[in-house]
Amino acid sequence: MRRKNPRIDLKLKYRKTLAICLGLSLTLHLFLFLFAGQLEVKPYEKPVSEEMIKIEDIPETPTRSRPSPPMRPSVPIVRDGIDVPAEATIEPTELDLDEVPPVPPLPPPPPELPRTDEVIDFFRAEVKPRLVKSIKPEYPEVARRAGIEGMVILHLLVGKDGRVRKVLVIKAPGEKIEISKDPEECEDRAGFIKAAVEAVWQFEFTPALQNGRPVRVWVSLPVKFVLTD
Repeated sequence: MRRKNPRIDLKLKYRKTLAICLGLSLTLHLFLFLFAGQLEVKPYEKPVSEEMIKIEDIPETPTRSRPSPPMRPSVPIVRDGIDVPAEATIEPTELDLDEVPPVPPLPPPPPELPRTDEVIDFFRAEVKPRLVKSIKPEYPEVARRAGIEGMVILHLLVGKDGRVRKVLVIKAPGEKIEISKDPEECEDRAGFIKAAVEAVWQFEFTPALQNGRPVRVWVSLPVKFVLTD
């Protein structure tokens, strides 16, 4: 009597089981392929919760009544039949000019007094200033060596005390001066202007008088430079 080999039986069972599984798998795939188009997949919908909104009653706002506007005053209306004068007639009034006293003549104005700070010209002064102290200017050395002579005309402002307050140059050798010029603005090549100005600053005059009061006055003064042997 032949004995069965357990290894051979196990292999036969394994093959039989594998064939059955493959058949079932093919049948299932064929079924899914044929009926997959007829299946409808619905998306998941979240349930919507209903909210209840409660509306409260709003109380009515009491309205204020506006006060009635004040009554305007009535304007009287002119009725027909009442004559209103268009123009008022004024009776002419006669004036007697003979009764009006004549106006007395005005007194003559007082003589005009010069201001204390006023500067007048030499010819306008009632009492002319008079030179009481003079200094002889030094002859410039440059002009002496060159043998040059000349004359400088200065414009002096004499104060109320008789002293010189300002000096201007009217004419000088080698200078083009239209009216007057400050000594520092002159070229003064020969040195005549400097020597003359230094001398006249030491001059003294009697004050000029106008209406009995001392006044400032402009004085023109020539200074000559002459060589002597």
